[in-house]
Amino acid sequence: MQRTPTITRANTGVAHGHAGGAHSFTALSADQNPGGVAVQFGTMPEGSGPPFHRHASFDEVFIILEGKVEFQAGDEVHTLGPGDLIHIPGEIPHAPHCVEGPAKLIMLVTPARFENFFHHLEDALKAGGKEAMAKLGEDYGIEFLDRPDVRKHHD
Repeated sequence: MQRTPTITRANTGVAHGHAGGAHSFTALSADQNPGGVAVQFGTMPEGSGPPFHRHASFDEVFIILEGKVEFQAGDEVHTLGPGDLIHIPGEIPHAPHCVEGPAKLIMLVTPARFENFFHHLEDALKAGGKEAMAKLGEDYGIEFLDRPDVRKHHD
């Protein structure tokens, strides 16, 4: 298959609702870019963030545009602000948490296709809460974990 450039205009794409009032939309997906990278734009209200988790089948990159987000990766916490970037290899347990918001960020998922988890997340949360989210996570190779104590905090 020949690959071609993909353009997604501002504020278009597939919208997703997350827990805690966070939301995102996918601007570039596996449908448009098979096996490449998926791109999402997100907003996290202060105090929001997903449960601690890992996913060995895909990596994530987060670029902070506004606000401050703490990323717990393993037993370390990194605080990021506007212009900062963090790459999280999927096998490292992690969770972002907005500490000053709302935070706006760009999320990259590679390889593209795992972003489809977010297409179904809002419905799972409405239908069955944490149990439905855990089942959906299993379908995408996402394992939700107990959060370890923090060993080191980086600002």
